[in-house]
Amino acid sequence: MLNGYNTQENMMKNEEMQLPDSDTLMTFNDICIDSLAYYTQNNDFSIELQFDEDTLDIGAVNAMNAQNEFIPVTPHGPPERKNFSGEYNFAVEIDGSHTIKRKYLYSHHLNRIYVDMLCNFSIRFNWDSSKLAGQPMYVRATTVFSDLAQAEKRVERCFQHAHESSNAMNLSPAVIKNVLRSSREMGTQDVYYCGRPDLADSWYSVLVRLSKPTEHAYHFVCKNSCSSGINRRAIDIIFTLEDAMGTVFGRQSVGARACSCPRRDILRDEGDIKNKEKRPAPPREDKSKKVRIEVVTKNEANATTEVKTKKPLKVDKQETDVEDDTIVSLPAMDIVGVRAAISGLRVSLTMMEQARTYKLMMQKHTEAIDRCITHLKALIENLESSLTVKANPP
Repeated sequence: MLNGYNTQENMMKNEEMQLPDSDTLMTFNDICIDSLAYYTQNNDFSIELQFDEDTLDIGAVNAMNAQNEFIPVTPHGPPERKNFSGEYNFAVEIDGSHTIKRKYLYSHHLNRIYVDMLCNFSIRFNWDSSKLAGQPMYVRATTVFSDLAQAEKRVERCFQHAHESSNAMNLSPAVIKNVLRSSREMGTQDVYYCGRPDLADSWYSVLVRLSKPTEHAYHFVCKNSCSSGINRRAIDIIFTLEDAMGTVFGRQSVGARACSCPRRDILRDEGDIKNKEKRPAPPREDKSKKVRIEVVTKNEANATTEVKTKKPLKVDKQETDVEDDTIVSLPAMDIVGVRAAISGLRVSLTMMEQARTYKLMMQKHTEAIDRCITHLKALIENLESSLTVKANPP
């Protein structure tokens, strides 16, 4: 019913209708949203647009129930998070100097409220009301998880707080499940609680009608530490400036933490941020690799041979201690004792066999290392044979 004019429940399709206090007949598709908003303001009734997925028609239905009460729009799906002031310069302000000591604190550095459960905290909402010609606006407060990975999950009260005795006062499920409430008395005019527990994409919010820029107080009825609710996850409050049809004209968000010791938590969080800012950047990692081998020869007691690859090798952190493809040809050298020579060669053989096993696991070529292993085994066998002959002469 639009101010005495009957509106069918099904969508209207190019049907003629006469707007209140007007002699002009217009088809429904000729009516723009601005016209609907104008008559909403000047004829004391509210309408909202609905979309019929079957007929692809757009229609207007009454947003007032049979008792002529305003029915707020309940948004569906995760709320948008991008802040913007909009054409009306919407802004959210918190005066930290007027906060209640120990119970309510505000960090300008973190843009976060620290408040005890059931303690009121005041938020001031400003917008350019001169552009609205006295039209009342609505501010919606929606609590969300700060982490984008949790964006698809609703913030709900924990099991214990949702089933306490104070919820038995004929409260709606939207009030009982919401962690945030207006500080006005329950049932106060112009305060609406939105959200349906039976719909997973229906987010809980508090909608307040404001005739001009002013302050409004809220309080939390659950804590961040509640295990079956917020469960120690960071939360934000998204404030949106809307009209009666739910059109968003501005959006601002503020972090929040409902806790028993606000002062302790704010000092800890601000200290963590300062420590991260002072922490020096890690040094740049040198990814080039040089191989240096020192050997003792017959003629030079302290001769050193430095072998460098033609190009610096890029070494994977996980492969630094396992893979080395550089083939080194050692110069002739004298080693005292056959067993000492065999032991040294066996150590090299063991390391190359481990490297070969790793290459097979990584599905890499092993032709070069196979040749080295075969040659090393032959050297060891020759030395062992000579040792056997010396031990058992003919």
